[in-house]
Amino acid sequence: MTTPAQALLRAATGLNLSKSVVDRAIKNRMEQTAVADADAYLQQMTPEEMTALVELVVVPESWFYRDPQAFYAMTDFVRTRLAADSGRLLRILSIPCAGGEEPYTMAMVLTDAGIPPQNFIIDAFDISPTCVARAKSGIYGRNAFRAQDLAFRDVHFTSAGDGDYRVNDAIRKQVRFKQGNLLEFDLSTRTGYYDVVFCRNLLIYFDKPTTKAAIAKLRALLADDGQLFAGYAEVPSFCQHGFTPLSYNQAFGLLKDSAVAKPKSAHAPRAAVKPPPPRAARSIASPPSLPPA
Repeated sequence: MTTPAQALLRAATGLNLSKSVVDRAIKNRMEQTAVADADAYLQQMTPEEMTALVELVVVPESWFYRDPQAFYAMTDFVRTRLAADSGRLLRILSIPCAGGEEPYTMAMVLTDAGIPPQNFIIDAFDISPTCVARAKSGIYGRNAFRAQDLAFRDVHFTSAGDGDYRVNDAIRKQVRFKQGNLLEFDLSTRTGYYDVVFCRNLLIYFDKPTTKAAIAKLRALLADDGQLFAGYAEVPSFCQHGFTPLSYNQAFGLLKDSAVAKPKSAHAPRAAVKPPPPRAARSIASPPSLPPA
């Protein structure tokens, strides 16, 4: 049976959280706010307190170049788009973006592949204000560098002292971070807005109705001939709600069913070819001024 606290957090986040996780988070916040009664704590809930509570139940862990084949598939897709229209601006979405490792990896991979900065922009959203603030700072410790090949760190980061590294400005300028909840997205100005969407390892925390609602949002945000990248365990759920797997090994990419019926629009790469390793650092021009997201 769902407790009132579980229901409250599910309504706020969409997350299907266990009773033990919710109880532990509430106990922590009760100690911090000097509230002795759990019922009183819930009844006195404010937006600010809900934000603090949510911070204790979200799962923000990530690292650079996590599941790299998705980034290489994205790069092939971007190249195909630009081959048809070299002046095009590709819009890419990362949600949830955790501490920023995923969207910054996108920017690094595209830059190393020779994609001009004026040809892509990345919007990155997370429900956690703390994660967004960390992402905007661009400073990361060794836990964010788990890839076997760390050549990218020498190219795109500078030392911040005490073993930390800061993302270089050329990469930071390609990503716009904002706090936001996918389930609350206003689609009035963003229907079909994104060429590429990364939403990996979010649906695994949702129940079936919330999963269906989240996929409907993502489908609306994605261009009809765009590509979406999910976590391995989430691919079946997308296939049940209007998507078809992309033929790219280990990328866990998907196309809208409507795009599969139009081969010329799918732009699906035929082979998983890894881009060359990062080249020596070079000067990169700033992207053009863009309207607010």
